[in-house]
Amino acid sequence: MKKIFLVLVVAIVSMVISAQPVRNTQLPKPDLSKARHAITAPRAEFSPSLRDATPQLNEAVVTPPEDLETRSYRLNGYIFDGSNWEAVDRTLHIGIDGSDVYLQGFSVYLPEAWIKGTMNDDYTQVTFPAQYYGSLYGNDIYFYPVTPVGEEYAPVDAVFNYDERGDVFMLDQEVVCYILENAYADQMGWYYMYDSDMNITTDEYTVIVPEGLETRPYMLTGVYMGYYDDIDEWFEGDPLMGLAQVGFDGDDIYVQGLCSYMPKAWVKGHREGDSYVFDNGQYFGPFVWSGEVYPLYLMGCTPETNDPDPLTLTPDPETGALVAEQWYGICDDDVNVSWYDLLGNVMLTPMVDEPAVPAEPSVQYFEYYADDDFGFLVLDVPLADVDGKPLLPELLGYQLFCDYGYGAEPYIFLADIYGFDEDQTVIPYNFNDDMNILSGGQLVVVYFIGPDVQRIGVQSIYKGGGDSNLSEIGWYDLKTTGVTSIVADDNRAVEYYDLTGRRVDAAKLTRGIYVTSDGRKILVK
Repeated sequence: MKKIFLVLVVAIVSMVISAQPVRNTQLPKPDLSKARHAITAPRAEFSPSLRDATPQLNEAVVTPPEDLETRSYRLNGYIFDGSNWEAVDRTLHIGIDGSDVYLQGFSVYLPEAWIKGTMNDDYTQVTFPAQYYGSLYGNDIYFYPVTPVGEEYAPVDAVFNYDERGDVFMLDQEVVCYILENAYADQMGWYYMYDSDMNITTDEYTVIVPEGLETRPYMLTGVYMGYYDDIDEWFEGDPLMGLAQVGFDGDDIYVQGLCSYMPKAWVKGHREGDSYVFDNGQYFGPFVWSGEVYPLYLMGCTPETNDPDPLTLTPDPETGALVAEQWYGICDDDVNVSWYDLLGNVMLTPMVDEPAVPAEPSVQYFEYYADDDFGFLVLDVPLADVDGKPLLPELLGYQLFCDYGYGAEPYIFLADIYGFDEDQTVIPYNFNDDMNILSGGQLVVVYFIGPDVQRIGVQSIYKGGGDSNLSEIGWYDLKTTGVTSIVADDNRAVEYYDLTGRRVDAAKLTRGIYVTSDGRKILVK
């Protein structure tokens, strides 16, 4: 099993301005290096294909009350089909009748089937035992949670903790639980397996874009703002560069990408004169990490005073860029500007398909694990050209070069390892298979086979405006110290990154945890 030790933790910085509390607590980002465990017990196979079959259920299935009121939720997690892990993002329906909780949509083969759980007395936890989904072409299908016991697995209840504030159900992490779509009631023989890290979130209070809304990519730029309360002074931190989508519907504007913790969340603005105003308190959604729920809201504010002031975007008549005079916060409150991240100098610039030379990428970290015969590396692939101008992500790719002591060669991403239809040398910037190549903005984790490499290079390729341009190759020199590890060259300049992958000025490190380019973790107290 892959053993990755880049563990994300919460770094906390508390800041105060005048009489109004100002929070600057850095939220964690999802752990891109999470290794997903696959149960190796024999799998059951259906014959014939069941993808489009109509299920025939017997009388033992769960039937909810006829007058049950349900709400829509999203299932978030990962599922294994016996060969590949895939991210799950699909609709569930949940209804509560007293202490009985009914859930529909968990089964892949029988999406209309229900399971039934029990809510505890203080409304904080719901328990789903193993139970029958139904049958399909004479094949039984069960909701079947298991937990590892030594080298074997034993049935266990699936326990979800409920966070009422964020309206989120989270699979409890006290007991490792893999939920199987199983063929038997008394033994394992699974069709699908869910990873033990799972949550169910509501979409009820988030902005939903109109059906058929046409959008185009914009580059979101700005700067992260910070505050030194010991010297009563604001400062500009790391630059912000991210991808956004913008769509217009009459006098309404919809923007996706303002929340780095939830980049798929939308906010809505309305036209006032020549500008677009976004009401404060819009709900990005619940950010879930390690069993904790952080409801996140959009709050615009007046620079430096931190007084609530709705974010207003004004189009530049020459460039079409949307420019903000206010700062905006990703906040834990829909009334006060109590922020996790605070952004200033915000601008949304429409992206144009034109030729460009991409900026040089770099390899931030590499390590090899001899026991498992694999390594992993962390790449920084800038979504910008050599002049800092943003690039269209769908036109950007990257390739690796390996030098084993006899010259550099392109690294071949073998189809049977990486899941491609054929071998590849160039990986699209946005590609993410949730297993071997994990994308996280500019921070990309790529699982990598081979212990004997002496140096690794990464090069960006941009196909804009009908041209294909290459960046310089960013080289990472290595020296081998036996077969168990590969460490960075001691002469390499050390760079610092926070736990979201942003490069940080070593002279401006605030309290928290940082990762260095030579693989160390630094705690600043």
